[in-house]
Amino acid sequence: MLAPLASLANPIVYIPLGTANEIMIVDAATDKEIGKISGFKNVHGLSLTPNGEYLVVGSNDEVIAGRSKMAGHGKKMSGSTGKPKSAPAVMAKPAGVSAADHAKHHPQARGTTKTQDHSAMMGGKPKAKAKPAMKDHGGASKPGQPGMAKPKGMSEKDHKKHHAAQAGGLLPAVGISTVSLVRVADKKLEATIKVRGMAHHTFVTPDGKYAVSTHTTAGTISLIDLATKKIFRNIYTGPQPNYVAFSQDGEQMYVSNAGNNTLSVIDTKNWIVSRNIIVGKGPEHIVMSPDEKFVYTNNSRGGTISKVSLEKLKVVKTFTIGNNPHGIDISPDGETLYASTKKDNKLVAVDVKTGKVRTLKLNPAPYHVKVIGNTGKIYVSSREKPFVWVIDAKQFKVIGKIKVRGEGHQMVVVN
Repeated sequence: MLAPLASLANPIVYIPLGTANEIMIVDAATDKEIGKISGFKNVHGLSLTPNGEYLVVGSNDEVIAGRSKMAGHGKKMSGSTGKPKSAPAVMAKPAGVSAADHAKHHPQARGTTKTQDHSAMMGGKPKAKAKPAMKDHGGASKPGQPGMAKPKGMSEKDHKKHHAAQAGGLLPAVGISTVSLVRVADKKLEATIKVRGMAHHTFVTPDGKYAVSTHTTAGTISLIDLATKKIFRNIYTGPQPNYVAFSQDGEQMYVSNAGNNTLSVIDTKNWIVSRNIIVGKGPEHIVMSPDEKFVYTNNSRGGTISKVSLEKLKVVKTFTIGNNPHGIDISPDGETLYASTKKDNKLVAVDVKTGKVRTLKLNPAPYHVKVIGNTGKIYVSSREKPFVWVIDAKQFKVIGKIKVRGEGHQMVVVN
């Protein structure tokens, strides 16, 4: 049994291990494993409530029509190509529809966005282009996007289920994943909440009232009321919402949207997107400066970090760091950014005032990055190998490795 937080003398790090289906517990003083929590399918996102009572666990295992979608973040990779062993499932073919007609109806599965009317599925000639529908196939309001006529003999419920929120025919099918609450004191599962889309990363509002999960496949974030353990609200922020940061007073929330190169500003009094800020290409992980003046976005397709002024609500500086950035964190004094670049196999340290960049080679594929409190250490997981590098932040060199099962994702530090 894990001791209560109050009795812990050293920082403890929780590392979700993806395909190993467990969370590893590490003593940051010794960098040794001291326990684990098992029973979570493809655990990726992880966060902690402010009072230290619960871990919020996101499962990357998105299920559509009873089948695991297993997108790239959770699928074990084959060889050195970095590609999933099998393509994710798009949509199951309805009974009575030929494979050829089903493929015609969902041409996006073959790499095109052209959409055909459901009448073609039933063996008839295609009708005139359907008028824009006011709802997407999952029931979420999407004005002006083209819909698809329901085939004869199929119920509306089955039709919606079949398409599973394919917004305008441009997104893959959206399924169901889970967010779980685990008591830290005894490692017991207290609740599991079903969410729409892949539960990618998780966070908790500063007041501890809500858990937040980003859903890259659904274009939404979900808010879970931690008192009722039910979904309070879903918010559409943009395509592929990835990471979240909060102001300390909890009045503003910032969400990176990798699909349209924006950072959404959310007013948490009304839970609405109040503004979208254009940043670099493919913003994924983000971090806020300790003084709350800036948010930094690590831009996966642009090879850059964007420095966003929260006063001016725009990018005020761009740092070029390398190919395919991913994880990012900031030093406790706010003077140095640490970011991984998976394809360049390196960790960079960026002086936020001068822009000077230091480089540390880490091979292969440095991935998630976590500054371990005031210990002077940084943990960096590998996307391709089962270990986490231990970095001395001052000397900026590797001082150890932690062997893991699976791959390390969103790490949590308990001081």
